[in-house]
Amino acid sequence: MTRQGKGVRLIIMAVQIIDLQLGLEDRCFLSHRNLSKETGAAADRRHPTRRNARLLPRVPPHRDPRERNGASTRSRKGGAAMTATQHVSRVVTNPLYRGHRMKLGVMAFNCSHGSTITTAEGAWELHWGDTKKIAKMADSAGLDVLLPVGRWRGYGGPTNFNNSTYESFTWASALAAMTDQIAVFATCHVPLVHPIMAAKMATTVDHVSGGRFCLNVVCGWFKDEFEMFGAEWREHDVRYEYATEWVELMRRVWSEEKEFDYSGRFFQSKRAWSQPKPIQKPFPPVMNAGGSEAGQHFAATVADMNFVILRNQDFDGGKTQIDKLKSMARAVGREVQVWIHVYVVVRDTEEEARRYLNYYVREKGDYDAVNNLLTIFGMQSKTLDPKVLDEFRFHFIAGHGGYPLVGTPAQVVDQLEMLTRMGVDGCLISWVNYVDELKQWIDEVNPLLEQAGLRQRYTPD
Repeated sequence: MTRQGKGVRLIIMAVQIIDLQLGLEDRCFLSHRNLSKETGAAADRRHPTRRNARLLPRVPPHRDPRERNGASTRSRKGGAAMTATQHVSRVVTNPLYRGHRMKLGVMAFNCSHGSTITTAEGAWELHWGDTKKIAKMADSAGLDVLLPVGRWRGYGGPTNFNNSTYESFTWASALAAMTDQIAVFATCHVPLVHPIMAAKMATTVDHVSGGRFCLNVVCGWFKDEFEMFGAEWREHDVRYEYATEWVELMRRVWSEEKEFDYSGRFFQSKRAWSQPKPIQKPFPPVMNAGGSEAGQHFAATVADMNFVILRNQDFDGGKTQIDKLKSMARAVGREVQVWIHVYVVVRDTEEEARRYLNYYVREKGDYDAVNNLLTIFGMQSKTLDPKVLDEFRFHFIAGHGGYPLVGTPAQVVDQLEMLTRMGVDGCLISWVNYVDELKQWIDEVNPLLEQAGLRQRYTPD
């Protein structure tokens, strides 16, 4: 076996160990040295539709269905007119169900430093003014998703990475009120919030947004956060059993028209009830990022979206993994979308992009914070080859272990086309400088995605 092959195998083995211990929630796999070679002119020859795809019809904004269809009213004697809430299929109201070949969202901008563990100039700092700017830019550009990270404490080091965060339900409600068409997530650690409380908060955001809310369900992996709350720390697989009951009770509260009793292993509820119900029918979409066997089973049987960690760097390996996940869901009569996290560096030339990547990682990376993070994951020099451990450090600093999209706008589009053929339904994007680099994405990458047929043209009303 070659040295490179041995290194790749060690990385995959290390990730499998983490999967078993932690489920790898909140993060994506990191080492992608062998990116697909199907880029540039050669790829265009194999996939001519990328060059010549016609521009698709615009997608109308998903506004409150009551505004679109007309609100029905009825009067009480002696009282004001009441508005009857209309409940509409989520396929109609939620951008997750549009026809884009590649769906796109912005993630982690509710936390200081987002997904990059760096002290580089321009790195994301948490300010509400910039947060609003990102949300409105993404909304106006027709992107599909805004996803927050669920985080309660930082990781130390000069950046104290992710130490400053906005709570995700209130964050989602505020952004829902100021946007028109984009889906807005909250991220919820299920052991820290009762499912009936979560159901009520989620319904509130769904009404604020007009049916655009989604929920990212996290079973938890950062033990220090649980100890801060005094919450019980359960064994890994038991956390998914707990989450299954949690989601079941929440969905029943969302959908039951009468009070009901619930008796499970973890939850007991008498006369459970909540009103109003969510706008979306049957209920708002749920995402989960479990990577272990228990996590994959949970995503296949419970979630609507699986936030996936690509364990293989090559196209065939990634496609095999995604096909398996989708087949697990189909075996129980369900369809799931597969999403990944990508960190993006776009410049005029590939050389410039890689130079900037090395600058903010090698020269400006917060190695104290990333070492603390990797220690939490059980990844230390005692258990991993130093070169493999250095790969982990690099990709966690670069973008919390996400999949790298690095190069020119055209190269990034080629890589996204490859991910689409692999079976990826959507990418959640992070940058070093969200404001400047999101604008660059909108101006330089979005038009190429439309030309390639990966995205439909969006024209706001």
